[in-house]
Amino acid sequence: MIKLLSLLLLLLILNNNKVKSVTYFEMTPYGRSDCSGESEGIGYAFIVNQCFAIAGDYFSVSLNSDHSNGTISEYKDGDNGKCTGLISDNDKVYEIDGCYNAPNYVWNNGAVPSNYVKISISVNPTDFPQYGFRQTTFAPGDKDCQSNPQFYWYSTNNTKINMGSSSATFYCSNDESYEIYCDPGCFTTVANIGCVRDFTHWSTENYLAGSC
Repeated sequence: MIKLLSLLLLLLILNNNKVKSVTYFEMTPYGRSDCSGESEGIGYAFIVNQCFAIAGDYFSVSLNSDHSNGTISEYKDGDNGKCTGLISDNDKVYEIDGCYNAPNYVWNNGAVPSNYVKISISVNPTDFPQYGFRQTTFAPGDKDCQSNPQFYWYSTNNTKINMGSSSATFYCSNDESYEIYCDPGCFTTVANIGCVRDFTHWSTENYLAGSC
């Protein structure tokens, strides 16, 4: 009886310590309109069924019952991790495996994506590819940037991002991200960002990190 109770207690502890499954709605960038060839350009990943902020605006992503499409919805507010005040005419619906013109979710930037994106779903990803640059948004209060990312945008290696009269090109070298900024003269800076609070949108209480 003691052994049985011990086994049940162990199973209960293990069950309570399980990592909850997390699903991402992903937009992988391509240069071609049929999303063929090598991945290049600006891409995104959005956590599913959570309220998150991008540049002070609030969003959530939902999947339909058979996971054949996903909807990105925008809201007026997102206090306490709950999106409220749906802006219904801003819903964006994407079919899984569909190829679309890349939307612009590159916040805090005048960037205009000129590539295409292929839509997919990823469940419990264990690692991330190495990009030229990836800016990741973490949940409010996550001062160590250790929780599951809520959103990130990225630029593949050596992708030129036009921003009006200026441009930026990101590349990764020795696990360090660099930005070549031109306006019109060019200079190179380190693009990595440690875990910091999003001071440009302080009210969201989000934390950010930048890496390859």
